[in-house]
Amino acid sequence: MTWAPPYPDPARVRAEVDGMTSAYVAALLERVPRDAIVGLYAKGSAAKPWDAPLDYVPELSDVDLHVLVHDPARLEAGIGGLRGALELQARAEALYFEQFPDPIHVPRPQLLSLNALKQQSFYVPSVASTVRVLIGEPYPTATTRDAADIRRLDAAALLEHEQYLARLPWAVVDMPTKFLWVRLRDLSWRVSPTGSRALSALGVPYAEAWGGNRSGIVRHLEALGEEALAAAYAAFYTSAWDFFLSGYTDGDAAGRALVAGAATLERGAHLGRAALAS
Repeated sequence: MTWAPPYPDPARVRAEVDGMTSAYVAALLERVPRDAIVGLYAKGSAAKPWDAPLDYVPELSDVDLHVLVHDPARLEAGIGGLRGALELQARAEALYFEQFPDPIHVPRPQLLSLNALKQQSFYVPSVASTVRVLIGEPYPTATTRDAADIRRLDAAALLEHEQYLARLPWAVVDMPTKFLWVRLRDLSWRVSPTGSRALSALGVPYAEAWGGNRSGIVRHLEALGEEALAAAYAAFYTSAWDFFLSGYTDGDAAGRALVAGAATLERGAHLGRAALAS
């Protein structure tokens, strides 16, 4: 799978991602004072290298933006509740379309408070090389967790998807094609970390398991004898690309993505259970 037709020019897709990123930075700074912000960071698949189309799928892959502030109350006040949040979103969208009036895609941003994330019991900072500093201080990577603790967290997270998989047939049985996008989004945030968590459960060090793009994860899984998992993980994204390229009309492509995503989670849960038992 390479960046050749029918896939669009990756430079154009990347430019649109950067455009949405800059639009959200500008819209946020209109509402939150710069001196309130410690740092604003871009991370995830949108910020990593794209060696192949599976490394970024338009409108399925998130454009992750994490904001760290001195005082979370000032961030909440700046966003301004529901009405303020909708105004910020609309402003960012307008800024994006000023840059790209006829885009290939509309990138899907995900703006999160890093202050809130750091309070979660499962939180582990991202690998520094996968984070781009947009404004402010370097991304904070300090953690008290050791390698064994991180491996246990990853293994436990893999197991959490079993109940979701049991419910998935009833979640799609009444979904005409246009509605299957919702289920792919549900799957996406579960499938995306599964490759790295599987590597972690297999004993790969954290920086290596979480530091690469999806193409690298696929190669690493194959090298460890997890060819079926690697194939399912890649097929989720290639089939999601087919669905996007069809204008979300190809129900077979959506179905292939759903089946591949489920297979990815199923094998991930198996590896998580084995890691916790070892």
